[in-house]
Amino acid sequence: MRFHALQTNPAWMDIAANRSAINKHVAELHPDAGDFIVLPEMCETAWTSDSALCRATYKRDGWNSTAWLTELAQRTRCWIQVGLAQPVEGGKLANTVAIVSPTGDCKAIYRKNFLFPSERESYEHGTQLTLVDLGTVTICPLICYDLRFPELWRLAARAGAEVFTVSSSWPALRHEHWRSLLVARAIENQAGVVASNRIGSDPTLQYSGGSVAIDHLGHRVHECGSELESASWKFDRAPFDEWRAKFGALRDTRSTLLGSIEVTRS
Repeated sequence: MRFHALQTNPAWMDIAANRSAINKHVAELHPDAGDFIVLPEMCETAWTSDSALCRATYKRDGWNSTAWLTELAQRTRCWIQVGLAQPVEGGKLANTVAIVSPTGDCKAIYRKNFLFPSERESYEHGTQLTLVDLGTVTICPLICYDLRFPELWRLAARAGAEVFTVSSSWPALRHEHWRSLLVARAIENQAGVVASNRIGSDPTLQYSGGSVAIDHLGHRVHECGSELESASWKFDRAPFDEWRAKFGALRDTRSTLLGSIEVTRS
């Protein structure tokens, strides 16, 4: 199985244009059936902390993300992870990724656990981790600011995560943090990391891309610049299992030093 972290430049609050661009970029990847494609955080609208603006945009253009994702997954015969804003109880939104299978089934919904400070007033944070068994590897989706909290990643790794798939809108101002923390999370958890970040700008921030695929040893196998491109990586089971068996850092973790979180599996 190959993983692809596709970085996009979303048009501000233009769902139709962004879906059309993603369809085009995915086609240009020429993915194989069964590949896994990771798209950025809130890639349908661009990231915003203003949930009222996001709700108004979706209300105008239609809450039909699932239908679009189903069609894209079925047409490409790929797994798709896409970042979007999902309506939840109480009139709020959740910063979410949805994972759709090659047959078009929505296999998982993950809500961002760690909201950025400006999101907290109008977005609902998640309370769970999500693991998805792809048949050849078990993945754990995470979102942007989740990257700064290693305890979340360690709990996922101990629950069985082998590759972390990260959807982000990480600003250029902290780009070196992005590069360093992703490598650290891979090394700490003896896991692959496939992280998609947007490029371009919105009304308040600039973005540098840097989408990347990192193996279980912390090597940047493929790293993007700041253009429309993707980072690809083929997961290889044998060296992954060999390293985890040989080097026992995960086995040596003291569970008494960790908290707990509900884990859903699909």
